[in-house]
Amino acid sequence: SSGINAEWPLRPGHQLPPEIGKLVKLRKLNLLNNNLKELPAECSSLVALEDLNLGQNKFEEIPECLYSLPAVCNLIISNNQIKSVEPAKLRTMTSLVCLDLENNNLGRLPPELSLIPNLRTLLVLGNRFKIPRADVLAKGSAEVLAWLKNKVPQS
Repeated sequence: SSGINAEWPLRPGHQLPPEIGKLVKLRKLNLLNNNLKELPAECSSLVALEDLNLGQNKFEEIPECLYSLPAVCNLIISNNQIKSVEPAKLRTMTSLVCLDLENNNLGRLPPELSLIPNLRTLLVLGNRFKIPRADVLAKGSAEVLAWLKNKVPQS
């Protein structure tokens, strides 16, 4: 089945309405460039959502409601103000294949991001962290993930 796709341009100063949670068959949601700082908790009902574009907004963290979404494979949250990420929560997103965090405010890149089960593409250029260095980042996602995996503390 093809599911539903939605682009949701909001008027300046408006937030996403809680009714978004009723769109349980929604597969793709594009919220690019809407000055959003948060998502309504009702977004946790979007169980069919696979592709979510939150690029060019004002998020300072990955919205909590996203961690309970089982189908999200592509999460674009580039060009925001994300200061830190929580790998333990991201690891619950078992369908996540692509995570785009480019041009945010990340001061540190946690090695545990390499433990997100199906993550293949991790885009992190344009953040504040200095490690891994730009030469590692330039080699692409596979190299970055391998570098991070090598830094995970062994228990």
